[in-house]
Amino acid sequence: MEKELANGMTATYLDESKKLAADRWLVKLRCRIAMPLQGWMLEEMAGDAPQTLFCREQFAGCLAHEVAMERNFIDAADREKVMAEMIERLEDTMLGYLAKEVFVRQLFTVKLAEFTRRYAQQGWTERLEDGGDIAEPADFSACFR
Repeated sequence: MEKELANGMTATYLDESKKLAADRWLVKLRCRIAMPLQGWMLEEMAGDAPQTLFCREQFAGCLAHEVAMERNFIDAADREKVMAEMIERLEDTMLGYLAKEVFVRQLFTVKLAEFTRRYAQQGWTERLEDGGDIAEPADFSACFR
């Protein structure tokens, strides 16, 4: 099931429920909120710097966020009712905020910072694996002064 939000994002509901035992279910709802990258987002990632290219690759043309809700050991007879309640609760409590324009800007800012941090960590990891150019002191006597 899909729902268009006021800020242009699309909420997609995914039922990831699975049977746990004879008549018991793990009822799991995943809501994926996504939209194509907009012009102002691409402007913030303009340029050909390696970090910028990495961030654009990580976004893959789409700004996305996921929310999951789950309940354990639900009777098979109540599974559909519980799923409907979870969808209703999600729409009542979260979609109002997720539909605001400020959410899009904040989500983009958080994701861009996350991808930038991941790029920086990737560089350190590669240098550590290669035994690269990380300056280390000749001895550690400076630590004991």
